[in-house]
Amino acid sequence: MNKGMVYFVGAGPGDIDLMTVKGKKVLQQADVVIFDRLINPFLLTDVKEDAKLIYCGKQPCKHTLRQEDIQKEILIHARKGKTVVRLKGGDPAVFGRVGEEAEQLAENHINYEIIPGITAGIAASMYAGVPITHRNHSKSFAVVTGHGSKEDGTPQIEWDSLSKGVETIVFYMGVKHLKTIATQLTKHGKSKETAVLVVQWGTYSKQKTVEGTLATIANKVEQANVTNPAIIVVGDVVKLRNKLAWFDNKPLTGKGILIPSKQLENKELVATLKKHGADVFEHELFTEEKVKDTLSFKQLTEASSEQELVFLSAQSVDLFLKALGEHELDLRDIKSTFVSVNQEVKTRLQMVGLPSFLLEEKALSDPIVVGREIEIETFNWQYSKSLKNLMVAKKKVVNKDIESFTRLIEEEHVNTILLTNHVDVLTFLSFLTVSGVSKEKVLKKVKVVCNGREASLLVKANKIPIDQVLEKNDLAQIVEILEETSLIKESLS
Repeated sequence: MNKGMVYFVGAGPGDIDLMTVKGKKVLQQADVVIFDRLINPFLLTDVKEDAKLIYCGKQPCKHTLRQEDIQKEILIHARKGKTVVRLKGGDPAVFGRVGEEAEQLAENHINYEIIPGITAGIAASMYAGVPITHRNHSKSFAVVTGHGSKEDGTPQIEWDSLSKGVETIVFYMGVKHLKTIATQLTKHGKSKETAVLVVQWGTYSKQKTVEGTLATIANKVEQANVTNPAIIVVGDVVKLRNKLAWFDNKPLTGKGILIPSKQLENKELVATLKKHGADVFEHELFTEEKVKDTLSFKQLTEASSEQELVFLSAQSVDLFLKALGEHELDLRDIKSTFVSVNQEVKTRLQMVGLPSFLLEEKALSDPIVVGREIEIETFNWQYSKSLKNLMVAKKKVVNKDIESFTRLIEEEHVNTILLTNHVDVLTFLSFLTVSGVSKEKVLKKVKVVCNGREASLLVKANKIPIDQVLEKNDLAQIVEILEETSLIKESLS
């Protein structure tokens, strides 16, 4: 029997850049990904197009899959010879139940590997400015589950040993029982004035922190409406936060920005937004597949020199030439005049020995537009009419991108859609239509920021409310506008 391979992969605490390189490589090879609620949904964009995604998210009092069902799913797919990734938030061995899941595989002689991840207790506290150890303040620490096996759900802990034997204590999943934790620690020897820090959604831009003491923290957390996922840090080392806090309070703290395309010209923009504290999810919402319409390509050899082939991008030039070879057509048989939409396209055609006119230099009489589907849609919109076209790549939407997008919105990792140009607008609108994702539901969760008049007109034409319009592609202005949008949102909440 062809037995598969199972990888238990730590996805890290939230910030996508904190996932290990090894974990990311394995994720890209997976046939099946079984993932939980605490992974960053954007990681799903890295999986293969045909990978099977299985959500086993666990929320308080609400489990999508029971633990025994999760283990059964892992075993079923491994026995089919699949490469399975069990993707867990943080580190799989820190309250991730990897021991139980791996034990079952060992009993069934299934190969597996455990790839560690950065655990939230260390990462979230450090993002909040609190190192778990410090030579002068914390020479020991303990990691403890904050919910447990008693009938009332409170943790079953040796409170006396914990209170007196460890300088810093990190509780996972303990917000619901914070009063019990504080009471038990003080009852067994900790001072009521011991510093406490609670960090919610650690390492995300929306990270929220609450400071207090064992005497005050439960009330403060309740007033701040902090819920899981959160970690609790107890110990004098928390006082270092006043000096070492580095992540909070950047201009764009709390902003989760989705850009529905990945373009080279956005590289500096994305870096700037991240530097100012935003989470940026830049991703092509569509993948593409080749067009197999041989007839359309063969008709090119019958066209006269009066007909123009208008190339919309350098990429489309390459796809066009490749398609000619696949259809066994000779470029020399095409008599049409070549037209480039810009200088980049003209240069690419020159590189393969094809002279062309720039679009601005040529009055079109009988044009055929050559490009990828999204490029053709954009070009037709600009010309306010549909022209004859030769599509070299069709767009398609795949499950991993729908899953990622939906979870980013529903779990409120994204609160802003940034449309950098009219292509972004068309891509975004088309994705919603093709994927079946409700435009109304998305717009209830996010604000829309447009760059440029063309993009804003197209957005308004599709009856989408715009929160801000950028007049020019100026990085400082973009940061300023997004910061203002953040303040608007906070004042309404």
